[in-house]
Amino acid sequence: MIRVGLISNPRSQRNKRNMPAMREVVRAHPDVLHAELDHVEGTAPVLRDFARREVGVVAVSGGDGTVQKVMTELLNGGGFGQQPRLAVLPSGMTNLIAADVGLRGNPARSLARLCAAAAASAPTGEALPRPVISMQRIPTEAPVHGMFLGTAAFYRGIKLARDRVHPLGAEQTLAAAMGLGLALLRLVAGRGDGNALMRAERMAIGIGGGKAVTRDYLLFMATTLQRLILGVMPFWGAGDGGLRMTTVDFPPQRFCRAILPILRGRPREWMEAGGYRSGRASECRLTLNCPIVFDGEFFTPEPETPVVLRADREIAFWRC
Repeated sequence: MIRVGLISNPRSQRNKRNMPAMREVVRAHPDVLHAELDHVEGTAPVLRDFARREVGVVAVSGGDGTVQKVMTELLNGGGFGQQPRLAVLPSGMTNLIAADVGLRGNPARSLARLCAAAAASAPTGEALPRPVISMQRIPTEAPVHGMFLGTAAFYRGIKLARDRVHPLGAEQTLAAAMGLGLALLRLVAGRGDGNALMRAERMAIGIGGGKAVTRDYLLFMATTLQRLILGVMPFWGAGDGGLRMTTVDFPPQRFCRAILPILRGRPREWMEAGGYRSGRASECRLTLNCPIVFDGEFFTPEPETPVVLRADREIAFWRC
């Protein structure tokens, strides 16, 4: 038997509908510890309590931002002698992490399945060890740990989705796609140079121990996920390390012809010379002024201070 501790965010999109059913599952499994958080800052004391009570699986019912907070607290010293496994329920507005390493189906039914698997004399399930992105904005700051980030056009597309599409009532996954799609259409229509959404972002990017290269970029994205939503996976190329990165120079060359190959991660021969690059590394250093979107949360870089991304930590996810 493995003890389950559940952290839920009642304010997350799907939890607003599913919390009564989730509470019923918890009542049916008295050994499960359940913490409903009013805000994510309460994560640290909850995890310390879980560690004292020998929780072996931490289940998270919330969006990507809630999962990020739990991963950050666990890897920065959550009080566990041995790191617990993480089980992610798709209960938020964005569920990129859950789509790759999370439990499948309705959150309440997924939780019931998890509780039954953990209570078995021989617990069943699939262990998924995955590297995470550790982002450090200043050397004295504890890193934030997550699995997908982007900046430049990615940031502006997500902000557009939140400002203009969410008020229409769209789910976050759809809203993000609509926002990014609108931004792409504006560029394809030839209004990229004058459009605030699709403009050059001056960045210095250094890979590994190499010298940073400064140029104008349209887009930067990085992930440690192996699967994204809607069949999109805009990463390709070789390299050492678990950090997958894609950049697009500004202005983008032959952009209309590049969109589908980018989204599918299947570049054409001409694309690298045209400013479309993707590969793997264990570390990346970014010096930029544009905000970064990391698992749906916005982070502002410190001026003239490189943001360091590493993929040298790992979380063991559990799926059943």
